[in-house]
Amino acid sequence: MIIGITSLKGGVGKSTITQNLAVCFAHLSYKVVVVDTDTNQNTLSWFGARDKDLPNINVVRVAESEALTKSIENLHQDYDIVLIDGTPSLSKMATRIILASDILLIPIRPGAQDFRTMGEFFKRYEDAKEFRDNIPAYFVLNEYSEHKKVHEGISKQIESSFEVPVLKSKINSRVAYTEASVTGQGVFEYSDPKAKSEMVNLIKEVLEMAKELNLME
Repeated sequence: MIIGITSLKGGVGKSTITQNLAVCFAHLSYKVVVVDTDTNQNTLSWFGARDKDLPNINVVRVAESEALTKSIENLHQDYDIVLIDGTPSLSKMATRIILASDILLIPIRPGAQDFRTMGEFFKRYEDAKEFRDNIPAYFVLNEYSEHKKVHEGISKQIESSFEVPVLKSKINSRVAYTEASVTGQGVFEYSDPKAKSEMVNLIKEVLEMAKELNLME
């Protein structure tokens, strides 16, 4: 299964969600590789900090859009799960990530600026659908707070504006995500039970979607 985690906006949590999904899949005994396409190479640095005694996750860097599809096809022969850590740009890479993914996860923060940038992303998404009809896409709400009234109706607003479902699992703004990343961990391996619970809920939801789409048994 190939999961693209992408958006045209930086700072929305693509690398954080990618790393934490990879950790959860690895703890479920899936063979996992992350393709880091981001120019900042955050996930590659995270991989370098990861303790060798933790469940193995491979990370490879693919900088050229022309090489992405072939690289993913080769990796998919050897790994159960390929996660693509997307780059925030309007380059060809964004389109290739969309086309290469069995499932597309789109991190978004519940704010006006993130909401406005989605228009450009969905132009790219609709263009990609001319080459491949079925590209299942889902929003992932990041830095969400149930205590902020402005966040309460954001899921419905996003779904009605872009006609793409928002996952039930929400990622809150927690220092544990940053602290775990520094040491090459995911929150599943860390000390914050609330953050761990969030990622457990997310991985369960992703696996349910995968089964519904006949991507996994």
